[in-house]
Amino acid sequence: MGLKIKNYTQGFKIVSLALDENTKKDLICDNLDFIFINDKSLFLFPEDVNLEIDYELIQELSVRSNYDIYEIWPDGRLFLRFDTTSIDNYFFITGKCNSNCIMCPSPECSRKYGEDIELEKLITFAKHIPSDTSHLTITGGEPFLSGEPIFDFVSLLRDKFPRTEFLFLTNGRIFSIDKYAKLLRKSLPSNSIIAIPIHGSDAEIHDSITQTKGSFEQTVLGIKRLLRYGIRIEVRIVISKMNCTDLDKLSNFIIREMPQIEYISVIAMEMTGNAYKNKERLWISYKEAFSFASEAIKKLISYGIDVKLYNFPLCTVDPSFWMICEKSISPNKVRFGEVCEICDYKKVCGGVFAGTINMEKDELKAII
Repeated sequence: MGLKIKNYTQGFKIVSLALDENTKKDLICDNLDFIFINDKSLFLFPEDVNLEIDYELIQELSVRSNYDIYEIWPDGRLFLRFDTTSIDNYFFITGKCNSNCIMCPSPECSRKYGEDIELEKLITFAKHIPSDTSHLTITGGEPFLSGEPIFDFVSLLRDKFPRTEFLFLTNGRIFSIDKYAKLLRKSLPSNSIIAIPIHGSDAEIHDSITQTKGSFEQTVLGIKRLLRYGIRIEVRIVISKMNCTDLDKLSNFIIREMPQIEYISVIAMEMTGNAYKNKERLWISYKEAFSFASEAIKKLISYGIDVKLYNFPLCTVDPSFWMICEKSISPNKVRFGEVCEICDYKKVCGGVFAGTINMEKDELKAII
């Protein structure tokens, strides 16, 4: 059951949460809308409206943190949009995408009909986020489908968050057009990584996975333009049945064509959306995926390219690779098998996606 303010009549709002007088004063000085909890009462500012008392709701909000951000919908429902205790906060720009990756965890309908978030809403959201937040992700869909206006928003992020680490998730195709690569260079926060997937060593493999002709050429050109402008690039490789035997060739391609990238992330699939729909064509076990990737990873590292492993449970990876395994799954999506309860390494393991736990067939083993 979600949170809801009873008999709410104030319309749609983006609000911060204030649990003490100092935070209240801070938010007033910043001219921000916020909810203030005081003496078991709930107030909406700057209107100073005393909302209907709901002790269950007050109890739920009281255990949250100052500066958490909520959307209040016109019917009074509350949705948490920024958690000050998390490093997984993000801006979702649009559900639409100009590729239709066969292994995408989002469904095809989202790509075609996904919501575009209004720029003014994104700006309001950004104004509420504390300027000292450590990390923010920009994602979609394809966030840069918004065209030139998105770069004004990126500039706002650069100016407000000078010490924040940014991760931009994009297919990179727009940056095959030099004008957009230049706009990104001009607007980009200094501490930013642009994460772009390459699905194969040639157009045949890559384009069959994106289901978009010409996407390989555009992606590679986009990466090279951004590198030429000194922009830091993470290359992402999502392993599936469709590209697992190409990883050696793909590593050679990256070493030859773009050795100056920041690092490579080798990623196990999240089996929802398109990925689940096409599971017969895509799914391989974690151990198989790692087996296909291990030699390519060694080669990349030998050429001075850093590699990270995402979404792999530790028990499916050779222990000599554990040092590059990341706890990459958002906490609300992490699941563990029954056998994991007795594992000595559960606390440091990244677990399995909720949408993938039913795909693994007795792979997970307790490490004792």
